Amino acid sequence: MRAGAIAALLIILAGTAAGQYFRGVNVSQAEWGDPLNETYGVGNYTYATAPTFNYFAARGLPFVRLLVKWERLQPTLGGDLDSTQLGYLQQDVAFAKAAGVLVSIVPHNEARYATLESQVANYDSDACIIDNPCPGSPVQVTSDDFVDFWVKMSNVFKGEPAVAAYDLTNEPHDMGVANWSQIAQKAVTAIRANGDQKTIMIPGDGWSNATGWSYYNGATAFITDPANNYYYEAHLYFDSDYSGTYAETYDQELAANANLAQVGVTRLEPFVTWCTTNKVPCYLGEYGIPNSDPRWLTVLDNFLYALDAAGMPGTYWAAGELWATVPGCSCSLLSVQPANDFTTDAEQLATLQGPLLRHLQPATLVTLSTAADYGWASAPGELVAGYGSGLAAGTEAAATVPLPTTLEGVQVQLTDSGGNVALAPLLYVSPTQINYQVPSGVAAGVVTATVLNGTTTVATSLLEVQSIAPTIFTANEQGTGLPAALIQRVHPDGTYDYEGVASPIAFDGDNLYLLLYGTGFDGASANGTTVTVGTTPTTVTYAGPAPGFSGEDQIDAQLPSSLAGAVSVTVIVTVNQVTANAVTIAFQ
Repeated sequence: MRAGAIAALLIILAGTAAGQYFRGVNVSQAEWGDPLNETYGVGNYTYATAPTFNYFAARGLPFVRLLVKWERLQPTLGGDLDSTQLGYLQQDVAFAKAAGVLVSIVPHNEARYATLESQVANYDSDACIIDNPCPGSPVQVTSDDFVDFWVKMSNVFKGEPAVAAYDLTNEPHDMGVANWSQIAQKAVTAIRANGDQKTIMIPGDGWSNATGWSYYNGATAFITDPANNYYYEAHLYFDSDYSGTYAETYDQELAANANLAQVGVTRLEPFVTWCTTNKVPCYLGEYGIPNSDPRWLTVLDNFLYALDAAGMPGTYWAAGELWATVPGCSCSLLSVQPANDFTTDAEQLATLQGPLLRHLQPATLVTLSTAADYGWASAPGELVAGYGSGLAAGTEAAATVPLPTTLEGVQVQLTDSGGNVALAPLLYVSPTQINYQVPSGVAAGVVTATVLNGTTTVATSLLEVQSIAPTIFTANEQGTGLPAALIQRVHPDGTYDYEGVASPIAFDGDNLYLLLYGTGFDGASANGTTVTVGTTPTTVTYAGPAPGFSGEDQIDAQLPSSLAGAVSVTVIVTVNQVTANAVTIAFQ
């Protein structure tokens, strides 16, 4: 883990100055299913795996609101935390830490707890409400039980820097005879008395509804925190019933609200006013749109500009590896989890990041391979591009070899997992993009890339560096479709020539070799590389650096004549068992 990356995020998390907001996602799956009866990995719940944390860190969203279930972590009220469940959670925290991601742990319980005695069928709505009689159960869930849970969680995590925050519970509502603000205060007081200074997220009553915040939570702030390290947390969705289920189509919503494009701006304003009036830090814990109609992207974009203007942090609902796997779950429409084994960004991601990364944490740099917007890892020697704003005063391209480390007064400084610092060779700089090469000596692990304009830091990025991170250049410069490749045609007399792959490839009695160009695999070898064309394996004759230009790599594969007539086929490249972006070629 790169300690500096975690420290920088912690400073922003604890800060309350306008413009110092953070951005991230909810990772929802560990709280799924019936907490009393389901088995990990068998029913509808698992914890996320490392690639989810790696991916969102690389996309400039390095804050995860991680959903868990109180009953799973503490099966008996007042009892010990379950070691197995705690182990799953600690593994996710370790994944986050390795990726340079900060975590906020939140029980998805709505100020409730499902007891074994109650045998409730729908624990989200019928479980025992804190400090209320519990129908069907002799056991009453009390605020003391809630405090006990959080003190025991604090005992485990208060020394873990990757756990940046405790989010007391998800969306308390319909509290009966109980007073949510008093329960929240009791938990805050106990956590601080336990010697724990972490950030605490304070959700509001009334489902944490941003628009109705004052109605449910009163006109004035209700938490006293001796550490002064907390956020009031609201949630906001854009459909007519505020639920985030998006049961109606965009056209149906528009018929009921002609100003639908601005609905998020309108609904956010009451919460912003409350926070400003009370001079307290506030946070949008959930917001999201469906991918069912591209017009929702405009609604999200307008809302995010308002969130930016308020300097308010936020986490998108939601990500998680189970979202696309559960049949009949319309909620997957909101998911921003990447598809196709982390190779395809969700439709909402570009809007979530914003033009020139406008909606991300200020001074964010997002670094991707120059060959493909693919995956999350980089490799020593790889050619990459960092995107942001205000990166340079002008535009300049490298005119010398070896590549310079300063262009237009700009440098990119990489600090690796061992604390070693190196300046990256630069190919091109502009106000919004820097193309550079990952230095060959960078150690594996999380690397912090810092853009320096003179001595001023203007942007930072997290990279995960692996020994191999193959990507293939393509004609559309997006990493899909036709590769930037050549065919070497060897004639029967031993002479040879070259041609492109834009037209369908004919064998015509010659031996053909596919020459693929990419980056991120200069440490490759022919023995460790496979190229499969359609379902046909090929013989790889070379894999490694391409001659003539630093950072460009090459794979040569002999094409079997059995591919003749295969029309359009997918080419899959793996290097040391790491798969590159898929490309396509066609044959006559």
